[in-house]
Amino acid sequence: MLTAMWSGLGGKAAERWAALLTSPALLFWIGGVLAYVWANGGLFGTDAGWSALAAVWTQTFGTTTPVSEAVLAVCALLLVAGSARLADLVTPTVLRLLEGYWGRVAGPLTALRGKAIDRKITRWRDLARRRSELSNGERQRYQRLNAWRVGVPADPRDRMPTRLGNLLKAAESRPRHRYGLDAVVCWPRLWLVMPEAARTEVTAARARLDEGARLWLWSLLFCVWAVFTWWALAFALLGMIIGYRTILGGAAVYGRLVLSCHDLYRKDLYTALGWELPADAREEIRAGQRLTAFLERGPQLAEPT
Repeated sequence: MLTAMWSGLGGKAAERWAALLTSPALLFWIGGVLAYVWANGGLFGTDAGWSALAAVWTQTFGTTTPVSEAVLAVCALLLVAGSARLADLVTPTVLRLLEGYWGRVAGPLTALRGKAIDRKITRWRDLARRRSELSNGERQRYQRLNAWRVGVPADPRDRMPTRLGNLLKAAESRPRHRYGLDAVVCWPRLWLVMPEAARTEVTAARARLDEGARLWLWSLLFCVWAVFTWWALAFALLGMIIGYRTILGGAAVYGRLVLSCHDLYRKDLYTALGWELPADAREEIRAGQRLTAFLERGPQLAEPT
């Protein structure tokens, strides 16, 4: 039994170190070393850069022995692991900033983006009215606009100043419009009644979203190596673009899954809480509002405001 336990712990530790060795944190620190070597003589065709790095190493740590080299290697791994953990802790904050939670600054930018959204919605409505007589090109534009509308909040008051913010806000607000359920309030309870397969899919989508945010963050931090070489900015910009596209892809999938979970398992939430299931779609919105108010404010204030 003890052997199995230690084998399991060893396997988990191996998985963590394997993830660390492929993490953006390790690439960040390796990139810093390479940038320093490049700035002091280049990476190829000369040893000047590596000699400069070795000189700094000797001045800092003195002459090393095999034991001290092993200790320094462990310290380097701990530095990478610690910085990766710190990045994990600030990832939710990074996502909120990318969504557009910027306080008063967000107001004018949201209004500006709102005008662009309204223009697209006007084009979509025009095409929708003539749907039976559209040309092939118009039909393709209609399909693109129809798919785009999924990532835009139905209520203009829910709009955000960024595309990512609108994607997540649309997923968050649609259960309220369809069923009267506030996703922010009801989601933790709904999560507990969902089957394991659904939770696994949502967790995987959320992990991809967070992975993109971490890549974007580390790419932004990579700009600090521009003090050594210009190409650090190029790599930083490329990483930020890839990271943001990964975020958008993860947000689209995550949003669809959140909405699908409300579509499929909201009745399980009613049952688990001992609430009577609504009789029809019209009554369900009112029932969802009452359920949300109950979960948010308690039985004494269970009517929506």
